[in-house]
Amino acid sequence: MNEIVDDIDKKIINLLLFDADITNREIAKRCNIALGTANNRIKKLYLSGIIKKKTILLDYEKLGYMIDVLIALKIRKGGFYDIAQRLVSDQNVFLVMDITGDYDAEILARFHTKRQLDEFIKKLQHDQSVEYTRTRLILNVYREKEIK
Repeated sequence: MNEIVDDIDKKIINLLLFDADITNREIAKRCNIALGTANNRIKKLYLSGIIKKKTILLDYEKLGYMIDVLIALKIRKGGFYDIAQRLVSDQNVFLVMDITGDYDAEILARFHTKRQLDEFIKKLQHDQSVEYTRTRLILNVYREKEIK
């Protein structure tokens, strides 16, 4: 990890990972530091690019997304950027990754119904940029580990 990050910074990062709405005052209290120190450290973490932004964690099932899948794509030579552009604009695609290994890309996609998933996969398989796909159903998602 970055040498400018010490144990207090790591604790601040973990508190923010768990709850992006936590106040700087509460962070200071839990880290046993002054509020001004907490403010300065958080500002430093933003300025250094370690913290990019605060965000929220959604319950996608409550939004009607009942099916989460990871889809690995083997892409024809030179076709990555074309398919990536189409994928990032699709409302069901939440993450597009350029990867190494047997596949060239992996996407996280969410669907309301099996029919939507089926139509999406069939559309992918007919795309001229895609050689073949591998789809895996996500059964459960657990929170990311804290940094050490």
